[in-house]
Amino acid sequence: MFPRIITIIYNHCLKRGCFPKRWKTAKVIRITKPAKENNLDPSKYRPISLLNMGGKILDKLPINSLNHHLHKNELLSKRQYGFTPQRSTIDATMEAKSFIEPILENRGLVIMTSLDIQEAFDSAWWPGILQGLRDFNCPRNLYT
Repeated sequence: MFPRIITIIYNHCLKRGCFPKRWKTAKVIRITKPAKENNLDPSKYRPISLLNMGGKILDKLPINSLNHHLHKNELLSKRQYGFTPQRSTIDATMEAKSFIEPILENRGLVIMTSLDIQEAFDSAWWPGILQGLRDFNCPRNLYT
């Protein structure tokens, strides 16, 4: 009975594009970093956000569906590391190393640019993202 009720609630929320406000509100807890207990600097704290479990689950459903679609249809580049399960910055670094090492051993020149764009998600161009989802034939319930 309980899983059925939750499924009905989630389907209703996803179809209507609603996300209850109380599911978006986090309780922030400060945890003191090790060896900084007696420091008055605000950077001594590590904030931890506690979110409502219903919101976390509802947030994961479309992400899991999207990841399934992208991986099943091999729509991601083999060089995609961010937001990819089982791939990390260490994997990206090792790939860069394996590309660069032979060039340097042959006294070649390597020029590399790395970007870390602050607040990239917040400044994303959503019409382009939505068009990309349509171009990849993602299920419409993920972006409408």
